[in-house]
Amino acid sequence: MFHRRHPARRIEIRSLLDTLFVSAVATILIIRLQLWATHYPKLGGGKLHIAHLLWGGLAMLVAVVVLLSFLGRGRRHAAAVLGGVGFGFFIDELGKFITTNNDYFFRPAAGIIYVVFIALFLVIRSLGWRHRFTPEECLANALVLLSESAHRDLTERDRVFVRRLLEHSPPDEPLVAPLTDLLARLECKPVPPPGHLVSAGRRLRAWYFSVMEERWFSTLLAAVFATLAVLTLIQLALAIIHVANGHQQLHVISIVGLASSLVASAMIVIGLSRLRDSRMEAYRWFDHALLLQVFFTEVFAFLENQFGAVFGLLLNLALLLTLRAMMHAEWHHALYGADALESALEPLPAAAAAPALAET
Repeated sequence: MFHRRHPARRIEIRSLLDTLFVSAVATILIIRLQLWATHYPKLGGGKLHIAHLLWGGLAMLVAVVVLLSFLGRGRRHAAAVLGGVGFGFFIDELGKFITTNNDYFFRPAAGIIYVVFIALFLVIRSLGWRHRFTPEECLANALVLLSESAHRDLTERDRVFVRRLLEHSPPDEPLVAPLTDLLARLECKPVPPPGHLVSAGRRLRAWYFSVMEERWFSTLLAAVFATLAVLTLIQLALAIIHVANGHQQLHVISIVGLASSLVASAMIVIGLSRLRDSRMEAYRWFDHALLLQVFFTEVFAFLENQFGAVFGLLLNLALLLTLRAMMHAEWHHALYGADALESALEPLPAAAAAPALAET
């Protein structure tokens, strides 16, 4: 009996969609910064104006052509970059297409664009991170990775990764046994030395484990997040003073934004109170506060201040990425210990880390 099969996701889905997302966000920030620095020039003369929406469409078209025409992991990542750049060019001109007078500077456009990116981020996380890879998806990806041996040399790391995929494939599938035999007979290159980014990441992990128990490190961490909470409370106080003096009108957007900032500050205070007993517990509260800022508070900041809110967003994102890296290191330290860190975190091929097969 034949069963209905759902579309199989690429094992690289996380890295590819993250690349597309980061490329899109970076593109729109670069465009706005460049236009601001050059006083919004026009490309074309007389009555002509070449909107950068057209360049976005061209980049997305090239990305589609690359995906339809060529095999290989490198082409997929190149297409993800081009697609993200194209989408950034496209969505930047949203204001022109939701106003009757084609107003590029339509004030709510920045907030709407921010909401679009939040929705895109949530879709990406749902597609790539919220569901386990099924046995059928593991088998399909093993077939794809093995097929790449026809046009590029596989490494020993690729062999290990494909073997793990086959181990998670349906046990009664007749393709598994011959593919396992084929994998054993393939000649693979030695694992190449780690690149500069991987080496830098390992050095940062080693440094973190060397200082995480130092008293000054906890003091510095507490100072950073206490400063963030104090600055947020100062902004709240100044906003309230401006409203009380009549210098600023009180809108629903302002009220909700201020309330979410107050809740985020309270979460940081709770995290600071937990720091002495459990770093990981404190990190979780800091993480909740930063996520609230990024996914909620910044929406209203963009609606009210347009792209002037980008600096606060970049600060929150920098803190969130740093905090997530520290939480990841803490988790591995608790699981393996510092001595086993290097072997436990040996990276798998660009597709994804092996634990991805079992994560939800």
